[in-house]
Amino acid sequence: MRRSRRRRRPKITIPTTSMGDIAFLLIIFFIICSTKKVGVTVTPPRAPGLGELPKPNIYVGVDANEVIHVDTREVFGPGQVEAEVSRRLARLDPNAPSEKRIVIFECDQSVKKEVFEPILEAIAKGGGIIGAVGTDSGQPGR
Repeated sequence: MRRSRRRRRPKITIPTTSMGDIAFLLIIFFIICSTKKVGVTVTPPRAPGLGELPKPNIYVGVDANEVIHVDTREVFGPGQVEAEVSRRLARLDPNAPSEKRIVIFECDQSVKKEVFEPILEAIAKGGGIIGAVGTDSGQPGR
């Protein structure tokens, strides 16, 4: 009687040394190819003597249809604006300078005061410092 011998299969190794390089290249590729649309299309009001604001951490916008956006996400009402602002500002270091707490607020000029005032209050209640966006009319009092 003959004994059956098992054939030894050769060990197959998968080269994994370049996997880290490939992963980082993919991450860099997707970062470069992705675009972040910040803001909504609005026609800001005109005001004299406007200055530059620092780069914001948070953007809140109200378009002509009175749709509220926090960065690129649509939110429903001042309550959600306040929650989103306070959640994002809670991540900051308590000793961070006040420029880090600036929330850019942009509103279409056709939006009524009754719509945007509660949003401004929500930003303030959430701990944000409001930086309003407008276009410089170049003429005082107009």
